[in-house]
Order: sequence, then structure tokens, then C-alpha cells
Amino acid sequence: MINIQTENTSEVAKTENSNQLYGKASLSFIIARYLLRALLRGLFKIEVRGLENLPRQGGYILAGNHLSWLDAFLMLAFAPAEPRIYFMANRQNMENPAWRKFFTQRIGGIIPIDQGQAGNYRAIARQVSQILSRGGVLGIFPEGDVAAIETGRILPLKKGIGYFAAQTGATIVPVAFSGTRELWLRKSVLMIVGKPVVGQQGGREIATQLVGHTAEAILAILPPPTLENLHQPKFLRRFFTYLFIREEVKHPVPE
Repeated sequence: MINIQTENTSEVAKTENSNQLYGKASLSFIIARYLLRALLRGLFKIEVRGLENLPRQGGYILAGNHLSWLDAFLMLAFAPAEPRIYFMANRQNMENPAWRKFFTQRIGGIIPIDQGQAGNYRAIARQVSQILSRGGVLGIFPEGDVAAIETGRILPLKKGIGYFAAQTGATIVPVAFSGTRELWLRKSVLMIVGKPVVGQQGGREIATQLVGHTAEAILAILPPPTLENLHQPKFLRRFFTYLFIREEVKHPVPE
């Protein structure tokens, strides 16, 4: 069974049985987001495009390609504080190393998923539906893994995003990340928000179509990998790359 219970400090758990709007951002979240943005801008050269494509009201899904944990932090820091974003994440990756667990427990907004066990899709779907129906935003990386290298392509998308979107009729907003796979101090990274994929409710056929539309939408805005400047200093390259990616895990290569 996939356990979707969150830590006691998670705002998902706190509001699971209440009528509180998921789209509202707490003061602690706003402060943490401000500090996160300042920290990331100090470490990297960040460019964000297409924020005008984000719907003003919640109830939509943010779907991005996945190169490292930095992708989620960029989404949190540079998308608007409201409507609030909630992420689905592998519990093991969320809790290791310790700094990730420390951060996620305090900022909240995480639905931890225990993979490798028999799936309880209905329980997860109820949680997702609750978040979207009460004004929250679901942040998801539908490839299901980070890419081993940055190729300008994406891994095949998992079916879950199609099912969530077809069940709720939620709009899907594509997000593309570039430069976040291999990192060093003052590395240039890019986040692009694309035109929304119109939501549609339906069954398996609609869900499959939405998976395809989402992949096409991400690829449409995903830039080719940037050629490295061989003369550019790469200070703390190993440290930052390992910090945001579990290097000991073998990751797939997009074809």
C-alpha cells in the first residue's frame, strides 16, 4: 500500500479533514519562500520566463521535466506564493539527505509516496482531488525520475498525471527546466512556463491523450542543452551537483 500520510508539520496533513483552502499561503511559508529565493539567486544565475501563463486561480497542475531537486525549489521560489503548490515526492528521496527532510518538514506542502509497494491509487487520487478542488496547485514531475544527462528531450511520462487531470478536469501547465542537471556556483539555470493544456474530464482514453499533450507541451518549450564554456570556472561543481542529485543512484537517459 502506498502511504500518503504526511509528517505532522505538513500543511497537507493539517488540512486534510478541514475546509481550509489549500491555495492560501501561511506566513511561515511566505517567509521561507522569500529566503529560499534569495538563497538560490545568490548561488545561481536564474532566469524565469512565462510566468504570465500561470492561471490566477488555483486548481491546476504544474508539470515539469526533471533534472534535479533544484527544479522543485525553483518552482516553489519563483511561482507566485498563492495559489500554494503541493508536491508529490518519493519519501526516500524527500528524507535523504537530512537537509531535505529538515526543509520539507518545515515548509510543508509535500505528499510523500512510498514506492515499491502495492499501489493505492484511490487514496492518492482523493488527496490530489482535495487539493485541486480547494484552490491548491499540484506540482508534479511526470517522468518519475531525474534524467542521467541533459539532452533537450524527456523520459516517457507516467500515466498518473493523465489520470489526475482526467479525474478532476484540471488544466495542466507545462514547465521546462534547463541547466539544473549539473551545477556549480553561479551556474546559469532557466525555468520556462508554457501555455496551459486545457483540462478535460473523462476515462482512460482521455487520460492517455492528456499524457501525450503534456509531453508535447513540455517538449515545445524545452530548450536544447547549453554548450559548456570550457574556460568558465566551475566552483564547487561536485558539491552542488551531488547536493541536488543522489549520484549513487543510476538514472535513465532520455532518448
